[in-house]
Amino acid sequence: MFAAGTLLLLALAPAGGTSAQPPDAAPLPTLRQAVEAAWSRSVNARAAGTRRDEQAARRGAAASWTPEPPALTLTRRSDELNRDEGAREIEAELEVPLWLPGTRTAAVALADAEGDALEARLVRARLEIAGEVREAIWSLRLAASEADADERRVGEAEALAADVARRVAAGDLARVDANNAQAAVQQARAALARAQAGLRREERLYAALTGLTAPPVGQEPEPAAADVDHHAGLVELRQTTAVARNRLRHASADTRDAPELILGVTRERGEFGARYATTTTVGIRVPFGTDARNRPRIAAANAELVEAESGAALQRERVLAGIDIARAELDRARDAERFSAEHARLAADTRQLLAKAFDLGEIDLPARLRAENDHFNAQLALARARLETGRAASRLRQAYGLLP
Repeated sequence: MFAAGTLLLLALAPAGGTSAQPPDAAPLPTLRQAVEAAWSRSVNARAAGTRRDEQAARRGAAASWTPEPPALTLTRRSDELNRDEGAREIEAELEVPLWLPGTRTAAVALADAEGDALEARLVRARLEIAGEVREAIWSLRLAASEADADERRVGEAEALAADVARRVAAGDLARVDANNAQAAVQQARAALARAQAGLRREERLYAALTGLTAPPVGQEPEPAAADVDHHAGLVELRQTTAVARNRLRHASADTRDAPELILGVTRERGEFGARYATTTTVGIRVPFGTDARNRPRIAAANAELVEAESGAALQRERVLAGIDIARAELDRARDAERFSAEHARLAADTRQLLAKAFDLGEIDLPARLRAENDHFNAQLALARARLETGRAASRLRQAYGLLP
């Protein structure tokens, strides 16, 4: 696992930069590689091949010469159980289903639409995985930022406690000041332990999601305005609507069971010693369509189409609202970062002034500790604000449906 400080430097580095990486370290993954690693571990990715095979089989069945496999019937008749005068009859009958006019074209179009919907569904699932990876990475970076800040706070508190101990030994400060300084050290160590536990938790979650131990390098740039119609969620719903529309067309064309072409051959004789006579049969079986068969199927397909079209319209509104919310959050994150930077500058200046005053004996230790605590909180808030700005940019890219 990476140290918290190194991880924070990698997070704040520009995208593609590796200057914070040790020269002898293994190459760090990019965000795209992390997403691909998480995708390869997902259920959808593992089932994608079999789903495509299933869809190819559906397409092949729709394009076949017959809607259903032919059927062969063999019949043998004789008088062996009663008169036994040698009467024999053997009949072979082949039944070949036939496509109704327009149903084969409709079936092929439906299969093609289902194939496109499958690919759109996989792209949408990949986008969802990308969102999970993005959130996991930023949660890891925020935890690393807090752990790094707490580690620096422990070092500063220990240095101050050592200085106070020397001054207590020299008689410049009271023993209670040494106790207060040591209490500040223990408080900082407790906070560091909590932060390190949180960091380990986020590292495990990231590793479980991606199978990787090292986080990606850098931050994603803010996206320019993108065409929302290319959003994977909307593309999937459009393909779902196309499937429903083609299913309605298929149900409207397939108004009866498939007719069957019947080809038969019969060999028979009337008694022992008689010659076998051979006859052939050519026929057609035409089932009738009824409302009891057709109306439920057409109504179900029409309801599916209405639901798909309504869902697509509502999802478009949600996507646009999500983009507006994400852009507003990015603007607020930038404002918070600017305010946090000014706060950190003021806290650092105040800390420096009060440190000099404490060295000169002009203020007591509690005032110095308050200044140290304010400075630490300001630095932590600034680091968080910078990371939140980066996370807001990633969330905006996610809202636009952009993959790494």
